[in-house]
Amino acid sequence: MDLATRFKELRTTKGYSVYKLSKESDVSENYIRSIEKGKSQPSVMVLEKLLSSMGVTLAEFLNKNREVMYPTEFERDLLETVRLLPEEKAAAILNIAKLMKS
Repeated sequence: MDLATRFKELRTTKGYSVYKLSKESDVSENYIRSIEKGKSQPSVMVLEKLLSSMGVTLAEFLNKNREVMYPTEFERDLLETVRLLPEEKAAAILNIAKLMKS
């Protein structure tokens, strides 16, 4: 899948209109439409700006593995919080989560 198609698919899946994405990323609506039609190739900086506005990293977007998961705001917050914990506390949280899953 090409960048234009993948980008548009992501935007619609995430529930962003071109207008909303434009306002949140400070990238013009015309330029976003041009990217989605394959008429323009965004720079890495612009692409990161657009993706960041939708809560997606460049690495997640460029991963060709179609099993990519775009985390929710809750999942992102949980992950960032756990990353800040000492390893033994993070392991304890993982064990608790696994026990709760059973």
